Amino acid sequence: MSMTQRWLLLATAILLIAGGVFASDELRKTEADPGDQQAALMLAKLASCQKITNGLVTKNFKEIHSGANTLNQICIATDWASHDDAVYAHHRLELRKQAQKLAKMAEEKNLDGASYAYMHSLNTCINCHEYCRDVLSIVDDSEVKLKVVPIPSN
Repeated sequence: MSMTQRWLLLATAILLIAGGVFASDELRKTEADPGDQQAALMLAKLASCQKITNGLVTKNFKEIHSGANTLNQICIATDWASHDDAVYAHHRLELRKQAQKLAKMAEEKNLDGASYAYMHSLNTCINCHEYCRDVLSIVDDSEVKLKVVPIPSN
């Protein structure tokens, strides 16, 4: 791995960790219903992503694999498939594929492949949240208990 690639990986890891810390703080501020399954799944996804990030930064393939498997299990969860929309379903499927690929890269001890798969999974998350916020308007619908967390409503 070249020096430029190492610096890029390090910078990305720092940004991801900072983003995770920010998201954790925002989640603590959010008054989510404790019985809200959607919020619980989003928190679990965030925790698994933080585990993956830590594994990538420390080159701990066991931790990467564990986080990826957790993320995959969340993707399989039926409670997450609550919105009947083709694009939303595509994002769920894509995230699951990336979680599986990430686990495979961890098994093969392929840090570059795992980093790439993780970046792609983050891109999928961002695109899904953008879609939910801007197209489905899940966030601002106060009548419905189903909310995707932690997207800010402003």
